[in-house]
Amino acid sequence: MISSSDNLQQYSKGAIWLHWLIAFVLAAEIAIGFTMPEGVEGFQLFQLHKSLGITVLVLTVLRLVWRFTHKRPAPIEGGATGFLAKAVHVLFYAFLILAPLSGWAVVSSAPIDVPTMLFGVVPWPHLPVAESLNGTVAEAHEILAFIGLALFVLHVVGALRHHYLLGDKLLARMAPGGAPFWTLALGTGVIALGAAVFFAIGPRQEEHDHTTDHEEAGEAHEHRDDENAIPAEEVAQEEAHDHGEHEHADEEEAEEEIAEVEAVQEASEAQAAAPEPAGPPPQWAIQPGGSLRFTVDNGGEALNGSFGNWSGQIAMDPANPQTAAITINVQLGSASLGDATQDGMLGGEDFFSAETFPTAIWTSSSVTSQGDGNYLANGTLTLKGVTAPQQITFRLSGSGNSRAVTGRAVVNRNAFGVGIGDAAASLGGNVTVSFSFDAVRQ
Repeated sequence: MISSSDNLQQYSKGAIWLHWLIAFVLAAEIAIGFTMPEGVEGFQLFQLHKSLGITVLVLTVLRLVWRFTHKRPAPIEGGATGFLAKAVHVLFYAFLILAPLSGWAVVSSAPIDVPTMLFGVVPWPHLPVAESLNGTVAEAHEILAFIGLALFVLHVVGALRHHYLLGDKLLARMAPGGAPFWTLALGTGVIALGAAVFFAIGPRQEEHDHTTDHEEAGEAHEHRDDENAIPAEEVAQEEAHDHGEHEHADEEEAEEEIAEVEAVQEASEAQAAAPEPAGPPPQWAIQPGGSLRFTVDNGGEALNGSFGNWSGQIAMDPANPQTAAITINVQLGSASLGDATQDGMLGGEDFFSAETFPTAIWTSSSVTSQGDGNYLANGTLTLKGVTAPQQITFRLSGSGNSRAVTGRAVVNRNAFGVGIGDAAASLGGNVTVSFSFDAVRQ
């Protein structure tokens, strides 16, 4: 194509639009790559980063096909500088291919199997890359990111040099309509988009933040599971150091909640026992429309989810709760965070292992009244093959044959092995479970 203004030979329209489309997608991609948080709090950005990376790969392949099937303008500079310009272009194409491929390899070889859904819609397969190569390809991917930034700077500086210092109006060659203004405007837009994404997300925190907040507690838990790995004295010293140096607001809050429950339990044990009812306690049927939700701290923010499939058997006289018998069954495969990919991870081995352990069961051992419709229930929770004591507090409102039930419990996920590996690095140890439903006397 020839520009009508100064007869400067331009790239074809397809090459121009593919060039700028790749530029805008790449700007957002690099900005997200340098800023997205580690772990679960960065999950959505991680999914977007993968989608944009594959988009860059596909667009680059199209750009190469277009380049080899359409005539491009002749070079306007020879010699050493002309050779360097060609070298930068070739390296840029190599980066646009190798960076997405290495990122794809990182995801494919990761110890945690995270399915890739392009923009949450199109499933994308994994490459056949061994897990042992994950560290190598991850390092290569990071190095390529810095190389890409350097090539981008060289590309921009070279174009500005030609247009302003040499006065050959090079910018018009990649401008829609042949006006250099559009190249400047689009180029500024690319840089502005990258900067906006970078500062909107915020620079990635140092890895030290994660080690001090979460990894040491996780390591101590792992040491307890493997007594032969580290002597008990060293584990005790590490735990003492953890408590003295690395306390966190979310853990303190959870401990306060547990302390409150324990105080209520002590008060209930001191309370005089009421006389047992003459007959067996009545049965209650849980009505449809109730909710069973969970909340866990995720790097300073609340991560909220729910279970869609659960049921229970309740036998209880509200006036004489001593003989109550309550069982709650939760289908772990119904856990949801509102994202299909994350929901799949919840059911996986690192979290609920729903295929191996499909149901969590809580069974009461004693129920005591705390007055004013409030109750404390002691019992056991069986989750992922582990059974441990678990308290629940709940409140009954209403009268007669219909009652509204609300309650909560604080569950130590580490005690049941729920949330292991890098995917759970930023999650708090205590999970608050809340429930609400109506029950009708049978």
